[in-house]
Amino acid sequence: MTLSFRAVLAAFVLLSAGSAWAGASGERLEKVVILSRHGVRAAMSSPERLEETSARPWPRFSVPPGHLTARGETLASLMGGYFRERYAAEGLLDRGDCGATYYWANVTQRTIATAKAVARTLSPGCAVAVATVGEGRVDPMFEPIKAGAMVADADLARAAVAGRAGGDLTAWSASHRDAIERLDALLMQCPVGPCPPSPGKRRILDAKPGFVEGEDLVSLSGPEAFASGVTESLLMAWADGQDFAGQGWRGLDEDTLTRVFALHQAEFDLRLRTPYVAKALGGPLARRILATLETGVSDAAIGPADARVVFIAGHDGTLAVLGGLLRLEWTLPGYQPNQIGPGGALVFERWRRADGVRVIRARFTGQSLRQLREAAPLTQATPPLAAPVFIPDCSTATPAFDCPLDRFEAIVSQALDS
Repeated sequence: MTLSFRAVLAAFVLLSAGSAWAGASGERLEKVVILSRHGVRAAMSSPERLEETSARPWPRFSVPPGHLTARGETLASLMGGYFRERYAAEGLLDRGDCGATYYWANVTQRTIATAKAVARTLSPGCAVAVATVGEGRVDPMFEPIKAGAMVADADLARAAVAGRAGGDLTAWSASHRDAIERLDALLMQCPVGPCPPSPGKRRILDAKPGFVEGEDLVSLSGPEAFASGVTESLLMAWADGQDFAGQGWRGLDEDTLTRVFALHQAEFDLRLRTPYVAKALGGPLARRILATLETGVSDAAIGPADARVVFIAGHDGTLAVLGGLLRLEWTLPGYQPNQIGPGGALVFERWRRADGVRVIRARFTGQSLRQLREAAPLTQATPPLAAPVFIPDCSTATPAFDCPLDRFEAIVSQALDS
């Protein structure tokens, strides 16, 4: 895909997104659940550690590792303002109706700060409290195994992941050789990978595929796992507006970023979207989202019954396991399939159609690489990227892939009981 075609495609999506989700005559939007990744954060590794992977220095963040940056707050607020404009236009939110929105975040600085930044513009003028399970505790909605809410067989999880790789992680990794050499060329700044070895540098080509011990149910090693952390750090620094060219980097642009994300997505798909893993890690979240979208009052619902917009701030893994559990797929221009950029969100809307049928309309939305880089304003006329999400065994052949609510309840239950 050429850069010019990419720009045209992104522009088309931006121009059409604002009208694609508007309700038809006689329809009424009743409830919205926004499951969002946190916004732009500092790299999880120190610059010194990252510089072991590259020939050029890395930009420095002004906040501790993993914390939301000032640009991240701004970008999250832009998304909140867009959600406010959209749902006010649909009649779901009224001025000064502070009880119409509810916020829940995982217990990390970046998720809580993201929810607060969104709340400032989604609920302007309201004294919003972001709900969490509390400092020092583990939220079973985000970490069900660690919290003791789910029990999983680690050996079976590894077997399930290995099975999707044909039982041979080395062969699976070898199929990504072109992408590995492309990232090697970018990091080590040679014309074409593989680049010559450099003393004191950790090379993606030297990472050995396999399983390793870690905090997650399944943890992988190899070029894909190596690339996952490094390319996420590239993305965060790019979205934070950092000056790579000033550090001597060559060839880093939107098109290059899109291409090198392929390895991150391969690792994420194998490790988190494998059905056994996705059910173990995403089950409690799916159950609570369903309870929140249902019309009856339930103790499992997130927020009070009269909250019409529920915003949940989690992580990219949060969205990945839910996508794997329900077999949801999405693609936005400039990103890899199923990629979850900073501030990207799965949005579930409950509509009552003119025929009286209640349906769920799902979509994935997020700022483009350019919107992130430039902190571009978001409005109904200049919206973030968005794509409808087809819910297997539920969605119908309508423009927004309407999924009848009763059928949605059934397929979530089936996914959890299978």
